[in-house]
Amino acid sequence: MKISVVYVSRSGNTETAAEFIVDGILAKYPFIQVKQMDIQEKEVDLEFLEASDAVIFGSPVYFTSMSWELKRWFDNSFRINLRDKLGAAFVTAQSPAGGTDTALMEIHRHMLVKGMLVCSGMSGTGHRFQTGAVGIAKCLDESEKEFEDFGAAVAEKLIRTGIQKNPDRTV
Repeated sequence: MKISVVYVSRSGNTETAAEFIVDGILAKYPFIQVKQMDIQEKEVDLEFLEASDAVIFGSPVYFTSMSWELKRWFDNSFRINLRDKLGAAFVTAQSPAGGTDTALMEIHRHMLVKGMLVCSGMSGTGHRFQTGAVGIAKCLDESEKEFEDFGAAVAEKLIRTGIQKNPDRTV
């Protein structure tokens, strides 16, 4: 199984959150291959991304939406096949009232257009992630466990749903 964590980070907060997510996945499911990919650093490994069973997208919140860089990536990635992959989203913001919910929904909308199966990150009994994970910049370290739990919950959802890349499927 493979999970890609694709994000944009300007100040390092979203990158830190992505690292927490990866740590959470690997702590609970060390057999899953996980790769962090920063769009701005041109770290997107298209081969790994297309072979991934799940993709978790992350962005800082700008003007109650995702960053323009992630929006541009979605707009220009029409040849990348994300159909039937499990998708989830996380954001970082300066304030909890700064549009985190609308930014998450914007990312969800783009995942749906790509044909992804969008999940919130809720696991069996937990209801902490109604639309995705959120971290506030000034106290991001306090959210480490929440981001780790989010990553583990997405991985758990992937395992429970049985979504796996079919090697015979044309990409």
